Amino acid sequence: MPFKHILVPVAGNPVDEEAIRLAIQIAKPDKAKVLAIHVIEIQRAMPVNADNLQEVTRGESILESVDKIAHAAKGEIEIELLQARSAGTALVNEALERQIDLIIVGVPYRKPLGDFILGSTTNYILKNAACRVWLCRELPREDQPR
Repeated sequence: MPFKHILVPVAGNPVDEEAIRLAIQIAKPDKAKVLAIHVIEIQRAMPVNADNLQEVTRGESILESVDKIAHAAKGEIEIELLQARSAGTALVNEALERQIDLIIVGVPYRKPLGDFILGSTTNYILKNAACRVWLCRELPREDQPR
């Protein structure tokens, strides 16, 4: 099945690079558009459009890194920084609005107490996205138990 629009949520984790490279690779044959979005979550006590210079600066840095990764992989990418109450809700809504065919979620390797754990954003996307969702889990590091 050819994809036309691929969304990659990015959070500044090392696995973002792998997810971006995978999206670029999948996009190339059909000339699909790849969109990377970083969402700044705003607490309910603050207005959703509140200025948070530290988080905006961090988000812009993450997106600059993503742009470099895409260009190194010889691909094109659109980047966007959003502010929302919930990253999962914002990403699912963007996917609907932009007619996204595929969401590729980079999942950090976390295995506390013997169970594999997905974050709340990933869980929300898996439960609510109206398109395909692929997980791209990073490999465990040498210093992490398996």
